[in-house]
Amino acid sequence: MKFIRTKGLVIKKVDFGEGDRIITVFSENFGKIDLLVKGIRKSKKRDQSSVDLLTLSNFTFYKKGDNFILNTIDPIDFFYDLKNDIEKLEITSYILSIINEIIFPGERKKEFFQRIEKALNFIIKNNTQVNFFMILKMMNWIVKNEGYRINISGEKYFNIAESSITDFDDEKVIPLKKELFEILSNIEKKALISNEIANIEILIDAIILYEKYINYHLDTKLNLKKHLFGGYSC
Repeated sequence: MKFIRTKGLVIKKVDFGEGDRIITVFSENFGKIDLLVKGIRKSKKRDQSSVDLLTLSNFTFYKKGDNFILNTIDPIDFFYDLKNDIEKLEITSYILSIINEIIFPGERKKEFFQRIEKALNFIIKNNTQVNFFMILKMMNWIVKNEGYRINISGEKYFNIAESSITDFDDEKVIPLKKELFEILSNIEKKALISNEIANIEILIDAIILYEKYINYHLDTKLNLKKHLFGGYSC
């Protein structure tokens, strides 16, 4: 029997049978994989927390038939600081949804995994405003990493289908406020320093625009509104 070992983050879980659970893990070396955890729901509480959502661990597993079976798990970080802070949990929940939508099973995305791991630790240390801007920069990186680029030839409208910010108005474009254009046009230049970043509402507007862009071009279903419990208007 060949055992496989990798670091990974639990991004989804589904109870299965009387005591089993299937966990979806975004792994460093193998992309997104589903692991069958036998008898975990009948095990002691500590073991259950090791396969809970948003737990970073080293996983050892093997393949049996069409399934990957978890053999051992060594927790690295439970991210309690994220789970116990509602605003940080909102942002983290959205990150998990991005992973679930963007990454296909078995698709190896080591650099993306490393960015996600850094992002989770970044969220712990920073305020909501800076964290929203970090999400925006991550989405910009995703767009570029998937081979797309938003061309800027104006500043009044965002044309999702044409991947451009333009001054030409038609039925396909989205009007841009001046503050929103400033964020979108300088996203790669701005550092993550809170006193240089726009207010939260503008950042959310920018994220939603990127979300619409990614959903259109990558056929995903990102939806920030589902993850905001704090009552932000968007």
